[in-house]
Amino acid sequence: MKIITVLVLDGVFDSSLSITLDTLHAAQSILAARGGVPQVQVRTIAAKATITSGAGMRMKADLQLKAAKQEVSDWIIVPGLGHRSDQDLSEGFARGDTRQAMRWLAAAGAGKAKIAASCSAVFLLAQAGLLDGRKATTAWWLAPAFRARYPAVLLDDARIVVRDGPYLTAGAALSQLDLMLAIVSEVFGESVAHWCSRYLLIDQRSSQARYMMRDHLEHEDPAVIAAERWIDAHLAQPMTVTALSSELALSPKTLARRIEAATGVSPIKFIQRRRLSHAAHLLETTALSIEVVAARVGYQDSTALRKLIKREFGVTPSTLR
Repeated sequence: MKIITVLVLDGVFDSSLSITLDTLHAAQSILAARGGVPQVQVRTIAAKATITSGAGMRMKADLQLKAAKQEVSDWIIVPGLGHRSDQDLSEGFARGDTRQAMRWLAAAGAGKAKIAASCSAVFLLAQAGLLDGRKATTAWWLAPAFRARYPAVLLDDARIVVRDGPYLTAGAALSQLDLMLAIVSEVFGESVAHWCSRYLLIDQRSSQARYMMRDHLEHEDPAVIAAERWIDAHLAQPMTVTALSSELALSPKTLARRIEAATGVSPIKFIQRRRLSHAAHLLETTALSIEVVAARVGYQDSTALRKLIKREFGVTPSTLR
């Protein structure tokens, strides 16, 4: 019998928790319908007797942490939390139930349990010291805050799901779907995961880059904000890192250091992402041809833009339409 434990904290995204439980229930039902015997126990656990979700719903968990210290789980899943800023995270970490949950996660990580989290819940794993030296992802708008807090974690904010050893992390809240399919595939088998995706209408995705709104990234470096504004105002023009640093009255090395600290990418990649983000917006919201879009974001060759969109977003320009 395999045990899957869902750790629920106050402020949990209702959709993220529902996705977790619904996907596991669907997997068990599909396996049973195909003649299999689900040898999986799903249970919820919390630090408090009653949990209040981000939308104000109240629920009781199957177990409380204080009564489950010796329990062994094959998988521990932490659904996304409603933290939308670095300040929200600091306030959440100061709560007694959150501190208790992190201690429990740290102890579970020292054992054989595999641990999964999405969105801002990934911060709990990092704060508990479980992700140092490992690859991870999180909600794209919190990526700068994550990098500032946990420089030892190898963050890839463009990916929707990242697996590194026993840890599975996912991006923004609804990437819990992708995370759950990965767990279902391992626990119930690839065939059941495939049928879950069909029943739940889940498309295969690998990148959250196309969904990023660069103006909503949670960072506060005035130089990076100024760089974003200057790039956006000059997208159609030839652009170099030297010219950008000159406009901001910074040396190229200083600019590179500050951009990489805030976004995790080089200045060249930073400029490219701003261009691609605007190109995606134009493709999604206008009827402009790919050639016109390419020219508006600084690419003379539409073929180059097509290739970059496919490489960075995992889709074709026509899919963005």
